[in-house]
Amino acid sequence: MFVFYAVIGTLFGLGFFPVAPATLASVVICLVMWYLVKSILVSIVLLTLLFIIGVWVSGKIEKIWGEDDRRIVIDESVGMIITLLAVPHKVLFFFIGFCLFRFFDIVKPYPINESQRLRSGCGVVLDDVIAGMYSSIILWLFVIIHNAVKSI
Repeated sequence: MFVFYAVIGTLFGLGFFPVAPATLASVVICLVMWYLVKSILVSIVLLTLLFIIGVWVSGKIEKIWGEDDRRIVIDESVGMIITLLAVPHKVLFFFIGFCLFRFFDIVKPYPINESQRLRSGCGVVLDDVIAGMYSSIILWLFVIIHNAVKSI
């Protein structure tokens, strides 16, 4: 059964990539959002499912690999979807969203750093939820300013 958890938690093996597996997983989720997910409703359903599965699977994996092991990257999918939720389909916005999410996920300003202390898989996923929320707020401010300047 652990193999099942590992496959899901590593996003089908992306977490085993030797260099920056979380960044790779974030890139893959950006591509999935770009090419396959065109609906807000689908994004919300996918986000909800990945959040629930991510917490559950991460909790199982942490018992064997330890807390927030770098191979667990299902949480990046949740954070990237939050970041890109309903953002206009433009390369610039996706690129900025990706950069913002990676920044907040790496730097972990308050309360992101504190959320990692939660147990049972919650800490693994919630830090990415908050990083995604921070990224989304800044990205949407950029989108609004970009569109306002463009319309002048």
